[in-house]
Amino acid sequence: MKYLLYGIVERDSAGCPPGTCLITAHGLAAAVSAVEETISPPSVASLLAYERVVEAIHHRQAVIPLRYGCVMEDEFAVVRHLEEHRQEYGALLARLLGMTEMGIRVLWPARAGVVPDFPPSPGARYLASLRNRYNLANALAAEEAQLADRIGGLLPGCFTEQRREVSSSSERRLLSLYFLTSRTGVERFRNRARQICPPSGAKILLSGPWPPYNFAGSPE
Repeated sequence: MKYLLYGIVERDSAGCPPGTCLITAHGLAAAVSAVEETISPPSVASLLAYERVVEAIHHRQAVIPLRYGCVMEDEFAVVRHLEEHRQEYGALLARLLGMTEMGIRVLWPARAGVVPDFPPSPGARYLASLRNRYNLANALAAEEAQLADRIGGLLPGCFTEQRREVSSSSERRLLSLYFLTSRTGVERFRNRARQICPPSGAKILLSGPWPPYNFAGSPE
């Protein structure tokens, strides 16, 4: 019997949503559900259902969320996977304990104007050092990296880690910023983020809290 994996949690966990079960080994547990021998390309409905399960697990406890499509051949394969990655997963769960993910997206025309000059912040230098350390801004234009720094600088004490990515089309660019935030600090994050003024011609969208998909790996 094949198993679809949703996420990795601690062995002594709070359980999992209906239709799923836990396979435990080495102090860890994998939240799974049995699937057919062959899996057809997922429908939108099945992807949304998968995300709802991950969100339900995240609501209960710290979880390393997995993207849709991680399928193991049988229970022994799941146990072997937990054994091979037990140190990595243990460290990740410790890092994600009590944390959630918030997102800020900036949508602007492909030929964006000059980024407005936000008030200087002590956090700007810190975020610049993070960008250099984690090599997060390779795909960002200079003004987008500057904007990302300044947005982060307006959120002092509201997050511990940040991820960045950008996508574009002929008509627009989407700068996505992801922040690892404490569960107890979500409202503080929201309140500060709502005060951010977008660049001219741009729109800002705040989202979350979400399972920390963008932080389900090492900081490097």
